[in-house]
Amino acid sequence: MDMQYGIAKSKSCLISDIARGLDENIKLNYTIERLCDNLNNLTDEEITIINDNYIKEVKDLFDDEAIAIFDDSDIAKRYGKKFEDLDDVLDASSLKKEIVPGYHVCEAVVLTKKEKQPISLYSKIYSCKSENFISMNKYTKDSIDKVRSVLNRKCNMIFDRGYDDNKIIDYVDKNEDYFVIRINDDRTFYFKNKKRKCYDVAIRRKGKVKMTLWFDDNEKRDVYVSHTKVVLPYNKKDYELVIVYGLSEERPLILLTNRSIKNKEDVIRVVRLYFYRWRIEEYFRAKKQEYEFENIRVRTLKSMNNLNLLLTVHMGHIGKLAESIDKKLLVIKIIEKSKSLRSMVL
Repeated sequence: MDMQYGIAKSKSCLISDIARGLDENIKLNYTIERLCDNLNNLTDEEITIINDNYIKEVKDLFDDEAIAIFDDSDIAKRYGKKFEDLDDVLDASSLKKEIVPGYHVCEAVVLTKKEKQPISLYSKIYSCKSENFISMNKYTKDSIDKVRSVLNRKCNMIFDRGYDDNKIIDYVDKNEDYFVIRINDDRTFYFKNKKRKCYDVAIRRKGKVKMTLWFDDNEKRDVYVSHTKVVLPYNKKDYELVIVYGLSEERPLILLTNRSIKNKEDVIRVVRLYFYRWRIEEYFRAKKQEYEFENIRVRTLKSMNNLNLLLTVHMGHIGKLAESIDKKLLVIKIIEKSKSLRSMVL
């Protein structure tokens, strides 16, 4: 409870800021030491209890056919020296896309029914240099399993092109969940009984379906969409290839899905499902910019993941409040009290 209060008040992942937010009547160092010790000494049983309580709070926020989004991020520790098992990561926030010391973060969020708020169900900080590391796909599969266990029903799973992998497609397919994956241009399919690269198929077609996409700052863009049936060579299964023209002058955006496409509305739905992926980008941005997630300074991976869990719980509660923004008096009062100025100033 101290950590939840401190994170909410300080809007920071720094233990010193959280300790200042608690404003205890003792020396600041004593509060910092207590929080660090408790964070590192959380048992597996206690972590399970915290996570289970959190899941009970948020599991009713999702639609019958929920939208789950999977993505990887990173924590850049450019000048870090003493952190446990520092890895080499691509700093996505740098203009030059530099390789720097840091950690990988595997995240899975599910969008709420009404406001489409991203609620994290799985978040794992890991290093490929850790002794117990197996593979990146293991964390992806763990995140898929977590979403399945919470929802306990069929859902739409959305992946970017970093997940264009036969093992991931098979893993989603076997439970008969829907998926939409952005495909790499050099992926090959059987198209009309001939093996061809998907990019070669895409540039020879024309978008017959017009649709409008809205971006930040009310930017509107008209795009054109086409679709065709293809067969994956490794499993001989039929899928739908969806091609979006007009987002870039150079290359079309190519999606693969196991959803059935029978009409214009179906193909538009697939494209809109994929573009919900930006919700997880906004979630990462909030963690990094609003809560200084990259500035996390506990040294062990265990403490980092425990702190990450507590931040996930905090952000999940914010998402729950946002989902009830027009319904509950408590939410209305919280928003009203948080405003810096009254509606009328005499």
